[in-house]
Amino acid sequence: MRIHAVINRKAGSALGYSVEQLASEAEAAFKEAGHEMELHVVEPEDIEAALDEAVAAAPDILVAGGGDGTIRCAASRLLGSEIALSVLPLGTVNRLAHDLSIPMEPRAALRALASGVYREIDVAEVNGEIFLCNSMLGLPSEISQERQNLRGRPFWPRVGGYLRLLRTIVASRRHLELSIDGDEKKSRRVRVLSLAVSNNVYKREPSLIFTREALDQGTLGVYMAKSHSGLGLLWVLARAALGFWSGDDRLDSLSASKVVIKTRRKRLRLSNDGEVETLKTPLYYQIHPKALRVFAPLAQGK
Repeated sequence: MRIHAVINRKAGSALGYSVEQLASEAEAAFKEAGHEMELHVVEPEDIEAALDEAVAAAPDILVAGGGDGTIRCAASRLLGSEIALSVLPLGTVNRLAHDLSIPMEPRAALRALASGVYREIDVAEVNGEIFLCNSMLGLPSEISQERQNLRGRPFWPRVGGYLRLLRTIVASRRHLELSIDGDEKKSRRVRVLSLAVSNNVYKREPSLIFTREALDQGTLGVYMAKSHSGLGLLWVLARAALGFWSGDDRLDSLSASKVVIKTRRKRLRLSNDGEVETLKTPLYYQIHPKALRVFAPLAQGK
């Protein structure tokens, strides 16, 4: 197979490696598996141009090396095409890689990807902007914005920034008044500190990183945190991470194929796969079943 790889030189976990050495190992792993590979390591500002060139070359597989933002950027160019996306996880969270059962250690990921299989997964959208994992409103978007501001800064200023961010989270009491229309006949009116819309619903089992039940069921999950403060939100998230999704009236959820979120505000700031955007309201969420072809390790249990 013909493979074209684009690696973000400044991706989070890549900072602990020689990116050039990692690129060399990537070429060796895929060539050993019998694939033809062309690879480019580029600066963040050159990612989009490099991805455009890669897609224009019409490879069988496009390997995107970076965080969730880089992966989302690559996926937006592949919707509905025969080119498959493969993920080399080099970010901080790597949500999609977790859900695709890709090892988080880059060299282990390369070995697993070199012998991968094709799958088709769903892609979600809000007002024309795609996301592969989740779209978040309220406090999470503020957190994502501050994380973006801290990227690339020296170690100690980053540490100070994250400590200030933690204090902001704990003290936050800024709520959103929303009306939510899903597949139910009646709208829900809610007052939330944060709200997340996931591309397919989350597993309700203990996990430090929320993973999804499936990637191809065509269902949006909507999770509403009604905590009074950021400290309360942390408690709700901790309970969910331990597998306690029910029995707490501060956390509500629903699932639907389409969701409309209305508010009196003309615009809302969202975090789509960790990338902050400001969109006009109402927010129209929908899901595109099996719209993205991926090349990844064989799913567990398959």
